[in-house]
Amino acid sequence: MAVTPSGKDKVLKYARLYVGGFDLSGDLRDFGTIENSYESASMLGVSETTDNFLAAGSLMTAINGLQVLMNDTATSGSHTLLSSAPNQSQVSIHFGGGGAPAVGDPGYLLPTEQLGDAISIDAASAVMAANFAFDQRQYSGNITKVFGIVMRGNTSLSATLTASSTNSVDQGAQSTAGWAAHIHILSTSSGNFALSIEDSADDSAFGTLGTFTTTGGSVGSELLTGSGTVERYVAFDAQRTAGTITAIVTFTRG
Repeated sequence: MAVTPSGKDKVLKYARLYVGGFDLSGDLRDFGTIENSYESASMLGVSETTDNFLAAGSLMTAINGLQVLMNDTATSGSHTLLSSAPNQSQVSIHFGGGGAPAVGDPGYLLPTEQLGDAISIDAASAVMAANFAFDQRQYSGNITKVFGIVMRGNTSLSATLTASSTNSVDQGAQSTAGWAAHIHILSTSSGNFALSIEDSADDSAFGTLGTFTTTGGSVGSELLTGSGTVERYVAFDAQRTAGTITAIVTFTRG
C-alpha cells in the first residue's frame, strides 16, 4: 500500500532546505513567500454585477525573503554557498509532518537563479537574506507545477531500494501534463547507484519515468523532467552497485 500523508502537522521546525546538494536546514531561519501563482485577468462584462477572473499569462515561481544564518563554513556553509549572486542551482524545500520530512510529505522544487544576497543583524544574529527565481537556462515546459511531494527524505542508502508499494505515493489519478524531479546527493562514500523515478497504474508493476544522470559519486544536485503521462502511483528507485549515499528527492507533476 502506498504511503499515507501525515495531515495538518507542518511547522517550520520540520522544514528542510536543500541547495545544490547541500542541506542548509541548520542555518535556515525563515522565508517570506514561496510563489506559485498566476496573474489574474478580469472577465467582467458590462452587464455583470460581480467581477470574475481567469488565470492569465504564465506560472510565477520564486522563493522570496529566505533568511539563513551567516555560516561561512568552507564548502557547506550558507554564506559560502549564497554570497555570490547570481548563482545557478536547484533548490528543494521539504515540509515534515510532525517530524523530519519523509516520503509523501509536501515538497517544493525550483530550478533557480539566485538574484541577490543581503546581510543584516537581527537581535545580534548575523543573517543573510536571499531571493530565488526560475532560471531560464533550466527552463522546461514540463514544469507546470512546483509544489509536489517528498519522494526521499534525508536518509542514507547502503542497499538497493526498489520502487514498490512500500515507498510509493498515491497521486489520486493518472495525469498527462508532464513531471519534474530534483535529486540532491548530500553525501557519498564511493556511491554508485542507478537512480530513477518510477510510476505504476496499480501500485504493483512499476515502469521507469526517467533516470538521473548522477550515479551518486559526488555531492551535487540535478533536475530531471519528462512529458506525457504519469500513472497514479510514483516512487523512487535506487539500484546499488557499490558504496553508500545520502540523497533527497522532490517530485512534482503537471
